[in-house]
Amino acid sequence: MSGAIVEDGRKITGEPKFIVEGMKNGWAKYDLSVDIEGKVTGVKMVESNLKSTPATTIIRNHVKKFRFEPGTYYPKYHHVIVKITMIKGEFSSPQIDLD
Repeated sequence: MSGAIVEDGRKITGEPKFIVEGMKNGWAKYDLSVDIEGKVTGVKMVESNLKSTPATTIIRNHVKKFRFEPGTYYPKYHHVIVKITMIKGEFSSPQIDLD
């Protein structure tokens, strides 16, 4: 992780996974916008070596569930860049939630 959230010492809550199981081996970096409640309100891909849209969608949906410390003393929209690695799994079809 890098960006303003890390520089300001805002902690991620829970036990987020930075490695996910998917259909390909690869990685993607996403810029997350986090509100004062600690919820991810925006997700934008910054860089990836994955060429598969379903694979990047799996990662996008995964990072949308991240939560951070709440606080009114943080900016209205705080940003962080996270890198998630996808490891090819042994399942028949991926579960993709489209929003």
